[in-house]
Amino acid sequence: MIVEEALVRLIQGAKEDEDVVYTVLPKWKTVFGLSVIVISIILVLSLPVKSSEAKAGVVIGATALLWITEAMPLMITALLPAILFSLGGVIKMKEISSEYFNDISMLMLATFFMAASVEESNLHRRIALKILSLLGRGEALLMLGAMLTTWKLSMFLSNTATCAMMLPIISAIIENLRKLENSNLRGNLVRNGMPTGSEFEMNGQINEDQEDQSDLETNSVKEASPEFEWFCKGLILCIPYGASIGGIATLTGTPPNFVFKGFFDRTYGKRADAPTLDYGTWMSFAYPISFLIVIFGWHVLVLMYARRSYFSIFTTIFKPLCCKNKVLPAHVIKDRKKWAYINNTIQLEYKKLGPFRFPEVVLLTEMGVLVLFWLLRSPSGFPGWADTHLEMMGGGATHYLTDAWIVLLISLTLFLIPNENPFRGRVICRPPPGTKLVRSKRLLSHEVVMKKTPWDVLFILGGGYAIAYGCKESGLSAALGDSFSFLEGQNKVVIALVISILVAALTEVTSNTASTTLLMPVLSTMSQSIKLNPLFLMITGTISASLAFCLPSATGPNALVFSFKQITVVDMVRTGVVMNLVSVLVVVLGVSSWTSSILGITSDFPEWANL
Repeated sequence: MIVEEALVRLIQGAKEDEDVVYTVLPKWKTVFGLSVIVISIILVLSLPVKSSEAKAGVVIGATALLWITEAMPLMITALLPAILFSLGGVIKMKEISSEYFNDISMLMLATFFMAASVEESNLHRRIALKILSLLGRGEALLMLGAMLTTWKLSMFLSNTATCAMMLPIISAIIENLRKLENSNLRGNLVRNGMPTGSEFEMNGQINEDQEDQSDLETNSVKEASPEFEWFCKGLILCIPYGASIGGIATLTGTPPNFVFKGFFDRTYGKRADAPTLDYGTWMSFAYPISFLIVIFGWHVLVLMYARRSYFSIFTTIFKPLCCKNKVLPAHVIKDRKKWAYINNTIQLEYKKLGPFRFPEVVLLTEMGVLVLFWLLRSPSGFPGWADTHLEMMGGGATHYLTDAWIVLLISLTLFLIPNENPFRGRVICRPPPGTKLVRSKRLLSHEVVMKKTPWDVLFILGGGYAIAYGCKESGLSAALGDSFSFLEGQNKVVIALVISILVAALTEVTSNTASTTLLMPVLSTMSQSIKLNPLFLMITGTISASLAFCLPSATGPNALVFSFKQITVVDMVRTGVVMNLVSVLVVVLGVSSWTSSILGITSDFPEWANL
């Protein structure tokens, strides 16, 4: 499913004169999918009426098989638990249906609306080009700029959409770099209107007489060097890895976070002494984890693909102290000119966007207001706006207003605000006779929402809640959790390390949403058996579900990047294994230290966690 969606995106964006290869659904998927459904129906009907645990196991097994093999679309497979649980007499259809759309679903839907409006206004492209123009002054810095840009955007946009937007930009940069490798550098600079020779100066004094002219004018490379091609691989891999890591930082960044939030609220949210996991609380511990992973990940990629640039990064930016008031070395001059050309290319692309338009200003303002309201909903230091509203309504155990309320309110305004500044120009009450009126577009329209909203994620999320509810009602969660009782008394750091490695490995072969959905009930009940705070296990599993770096089929961004001929499975596996190991260590460190401190996780089993 993920690979097919990626191929569809590439096919839609292909030029008319390009040959497009269409793929058909393998026959084995049809046979396998029908067999799983028929066998599961027979099993839930043939099992004894009171064997709810066994029936729940059949439902989970059938759903997991179809999710892993993708014999059916993931969103359609998510409807299977509603069919089988009610057919087996485990849960009534009316009860299981209510699990498919709740407060977390509203939060996700409204977030999708905001993301669609940002994509429609092209604001994300402006932000990406601006960051790249600030950092694109060397191999290592360009990789850092690409990774940080994707990381930042994927906190608020879908990972696949962010990757699809960044890849054309990085491809254009690579093509310009290849031109510099394959042709006359000085000729390229002149043709693109950039100053050369003594007119060109960047943080250093360039003496035209002492510059090695022959190196710039006569030295041409017939083919790009292996070192350059190796660097291009690393630069491309920065995009999917940055997208996957960025989703960790915010509660709305990636579907596994929604799955965790919904399961925790439904299972423990009604307990008066249970901690509140809102947007601000999540960012307080997840943002540092995500930031450390992206920084360490950048070091890994640069050391693997641009080691020379890594050790000369400061030489590229600043004039060396040894060359103060002296002529810079020829190789430094050449390197600076090359990256000045690339930076100029990025600047030209940014200038094509023109000044900030009305929709971009409105969206930046609304996104800033949204994040501010999320952070101030119910902070720990002082009463937030949700606390004030609760007091106005007479008090109570839980808030009337959640994170979904404010994003839903702001997203609805997108359907009302026009796409053009209504206050610009002369205001007239009645147009002159014969004036042709054109209906003004809004920031977000029904057509754009239907096209860009990933509706399948909502179905998968609902299917996950249905499975979790079925496991709880049937008693299967308790049975699975009891099987881990041998871990009681073990060091929690070791437990977190084992969970993180297992989840990271599982999410390489199945959807991160599906893996999180299947594991949340198990981890919750496991915490009961080993008497460990369920937040410790569930947060470790949720964050680790985003650590899919090894295989093209693991995530949408990985599949998109794999479509580039420069990236092979070996490249992705070689880099992904190192990225996984580094990321797992950071996750375990973060959850065991500042996350436990922020959420009050201790060695004692909390009373609110008793089910």
